[in-house]
Amino acid sequence: MSAAPARKRVFILGGGASLGAHQVGALRYLEEQGIRPDAIVGSSIGVINACVYATGGVSALEEAWRTIHLGLTDFRPSLRHNPLTGLSFASIERLQSQFERFVDYPKLAASPLELSFIVLNLSRGEGQFVSNRQDHSVEELRSLVTAGYSIPILFPPVQHRGEWYVDGGFAWNVPLLQAVEMGATEIYVLAVVATELPYQRRFAGFPQYLMRLADVLWRTLANVGYVTTRIEADGTYRGVPVTVIQPTERHAGFSVGALLSSTPARSRRLITAGYSDAKRTLTARARARAGRAPSGPISEVEPAFRHEVA
Repeated sequence: MSAAPARKRVFILGGGASLGAHQVGALRYLEEQGIRPDAIVGSSIGVINACVYATGGVSALEEAWRTIHLGLTDFRPSLRHNPLTGLSFASIERLQSQFERFVDYPKLAASPLELSFIVLNLSRGEGQFVSNRQDHSVEELRSLVTAGYSIPILFPPVQHRGEWYVDGGFAWNVPLLQAVEMGATEIYVLAVVATELPYQRRFAGFPQYLMRLADVLWRTLANVGYVTTRIEADGTYRGVPVTVIQPTERHAGFSVGALLSSTPARSRRLITAGYSDAKRTLTARARARAGRAPSGPISEVEPAFRHEVA
């Protein structure tokens, strides 16, 4: 008799800027239930969270988000990074310095926890993945990790071996397919932008219409790779069980100021919400397994970002 395949639990940490604090609470609740990842796929802010988690666990993540203070004024041009002589509106150094206090790159390179990050290769025009299993030096890994949360236009692209990379969340923010191709036997999606928007029957003028359009586009973009993927009626994708933990509707709207601002007080609220949303999701899953019908599938669009960084 052949042995059963080894369990491989993959967490997908989606992007969403300062809403990433929501993942901290979700990770805390999952850990309390004895649910820990064997591998993590990260996108945008999920890249940062994955690196901090792999360095010091949930406690390090909580410390980071409870101490970091960022506002729009922290994202400003520098002599090198500006719209006139550079390739971005602002330098990434302020954001980088805030989080890198909690990241140990040599530890990441040697971590038993498998890490995979989506980046967008602008030179080739395709999405690619960076892994701590690839043959990169510690400094190369640091550069590629930085590219993973370098929001294009706002922050500068990162050069690696003659090619240019930026945040891959704009291409594929919740890459379910990558988790499957990594050999996942269970997938937990920790999204930070709600897939549902509050119902709106009418628009009080053009500005409100534009705001609603921005909300819909943001909600869709922030969940690319999940909302366009067929989750079967039994809660599986390609035979792999998928559990999606996401915020409620209040975190579906688009606001530049809110996304690029982070205060300890706001992060605490998001962490608390993440914990509650994870508890709500796992409780609902347990009830469904006890006999309640799960929701039906949605249409599938097969993404095409499967290449790894050289």
